[in-house]
Amino acid sequence: MAKLTIYIGLTIGGIIGGYLPVVLFRASAFSWLSLICGFVGCIVGAWLGWKLTLWIEE
Repeated sequence: MAKLTIYIGLTIGGIIGGYLPVVLFRASAFSWLSLICGFVGCIVGAWLGWKLTLWIEE
C-alpha cells in the first residue's frame, strides 16, 4: 500500500507540475521550465504520498 500511494503521488505531482507552466506562462510543454517544474512536482507528489501513507496507517 505504501508504494502504491507514493507512486500515485509521484505521477499526479509530475503531471500537474509539468503542465502548470503551460497554463500559467503559456510555455511549451517541452520547455526547460516545464521539465524543471515537473521534476519538482514529482518530488512534492512523492513526499505527499509518503505523508498520506503515514496518515492512513495510524
